Amino acid sequence: MVLFEYINDFANPNGRYGLNGNARRRRIFIPPSTNRPLFSYGYGDDQRSFLSLIETGSEYTSNSESSDAASISTSRSLPSTLASVQNDNDGESFRSWLLEHQQQRYSAVNSDEDIDDNHSRHNSLLHGGLYSRRSSKSTFSQKNVDEFDFANLRTNLRIESKILLRFSVPLTITFILEHFFSIICLLVVGHLGKNELAAVSLGTMLSTITFAIFEGIATALDTLCPQAYGSGKYKLVGTHIQRCLVFSWLTFIPCAIAWWNAKYLLRYIIESEEVLELTSQFLRVFIIGGPAYIFFEDGKRLLQSQGIFEAGPIILFFSALTNVCMSWALVWSSRFGMGFVGAPLASVINFYVMDVFLILYIAFVDGKKCWFGIQPLSKIFSHWGHLLHLALPGILMLESEYLAYEVMTLFASFFGTTELAAQSAISSIASLAYMVPFSIGIACSTRIANFIGASNIHGAKKATIVGQIASLIIPFFNCVILYVFRFDIARLFTSDDSVITLVANLLDPLVSIVQIFDGIASVASGILRAQGSQKLGGIINLLSYYAFALPFGIYLSRAYDLELYGLWIGIGCGMAFIGFSENIVIFFSDWENIALQASMFETTSLDPEDSISSESS
Repeated sequence: MVLFEYINDFANPNGRYGLNGNARRRRIFIPPSTNRPLFSYGYGDDQRSFLSLIETGSEYTSNSESSDAASISTSRSLPSTLASVQNDNDGESFRSWLLEHQQQRYSAVNSDEDIDDNHSRHNSLLHGGLYSRRSSKSTFSQKNVDEFDFANLRTNLRIESKILLRFSVPLTITFILEHFFSIICLLVVGHLGKNELAAVSLGTMLSTITFAIFEGIATALDTLCPQAYGSGKYKLVGTHIQRCLVFSWLTFIPCAIAWWNAKYLLRYIIESEEVLELTSQFLRVFIIGGPAYIFFEDGKRLLQSQGIFEAGPIILFFSALTNVCMSWALVWSSRFGMGFVGAPLASVINFYVMDVFLILYIAFVDGKKCWFGIQPLSKIFSHWGHLLHLALPGILMLESEYLAYEVMTLFASFFGTTELAAQSAISSIASLAYMVPFSIGIACSTRIANFIGASNIHGAKKATIVGQIASLIIPFFNCVILYVFRFDIARLFTSDDSVITLVANLLDPLVSIVQIFDGIASVASGILRAQGSQKLGGIINLLSYYAFALPFGIYLSRAYDLELYGLWIGIGCGMAFIGFSENIVIFFSDWENIALQASMFETTSLDPEDSISSESS
């Protein structure tokens, strides 16, 4: 080709464009090869591709070595010739080169230490040798690599186990405290009367199902934010948060309309006019708190993506104290008491208190590293397609499980009052026990996504193994605790002997064993979220619960007169299938392709300034 001839003539001192004999020898870098090179150098069998594979560590020079004139050569390791590039590893080589190229081009952090480290790598290549990511001669040795320097961290199972423990404990406390808020509402209103208690129970159930939509949308951030943070794109983390927040607020508008008109929608389900009116009041007050709840769910992902998990328990601890005080004051206080309406109003105020504490924590304690102010609307309203690609399956994953429990409660009502009361207690127990593996799943998801964002496949695999081991061990302890203390746990919910006996029998050991399957499935779902595979997880959940578990459970409860036992056998089989299927998917995951997809999305979803790190601001 003409271009190649001009290059060679320019490099040849005897050519028509050759430089004089006193010119310095020039060196160029010839990057990795592919089967489709951008251009080739040389002639015949010694042609070189512009994208050539760093393989041999050899050095190519001009035939006229005695000449001091400039020549097109490389002192970095040279590729195989084009005649030999047709090999099985070529696609893998190009993928590895592309990942490294994207990381170098868009890396957010270019500290002095990193520059020195890059310089040391450059020098090692100038001497014709292959380099390791962190050689012993590097300025930035492995011992000094920070645990959040995800691209360069060489981790192991022991390190990941400690980090998983450190992340999951505060997360567990966070979710238990969040669950505690609804319990406070029930306890405060329960003494007003049975109609008030029924209305709060129904209103809480409907609000929980609705809020699960926004928790599902927020699972997209469990993929996007840790991956962006792991690759050093700190500004992009904040952009993802704002994009998801605006999308969720707009999605809440039709939900708010449905809540406002709940009185007309629920008339076909609720017979009691008083319960219907109270439930409608509860949901209308809760509309005010919807945006605040969404803000907290999305906002805490800003901290979690940075590995800041201790903020949740701190914020929710103080919020719980204020919630108890406000609930009592707005319901029972002789001066401020409002009766039934005071309970949802206290919850709404508490949502905004949580938001204030979250903002104060980020501003004055930790977490503002990824906050670069409110982004332009053009950025916030862009790339919603990819957000939806992750959010919709996330909604499917959560709602399928939430609704499965509600369907079980609905069918339990056909078996009698005792069975309904027992099912309500068992559902609460299972939900509380679920918080532990769910927290492990989120901690795993964050850590693995950090590694994926940094293209550190080794770290992602190690964190995955630790998560899978934890999904077997921790739920086993849940199982043992529920089995050993089954009668004591049952007495916490009721004083009725028949209900206590039924709850204890269900925990001996059926529901206790189901918690093992639930824990395995929960952690596996978290790992899939880290990979960006929410769609696959959502399909597995939907089919498992509604095409298999619930129909099978209903059949057992009716055909064999197993009642609640049949329902829980069915749901347990479904959870076992979910855990098995998702772990099979994880086992056969193409981690290199997952990292490549994450890198390519981050590249297309940011402007050059989005890769700014907090240190450079």
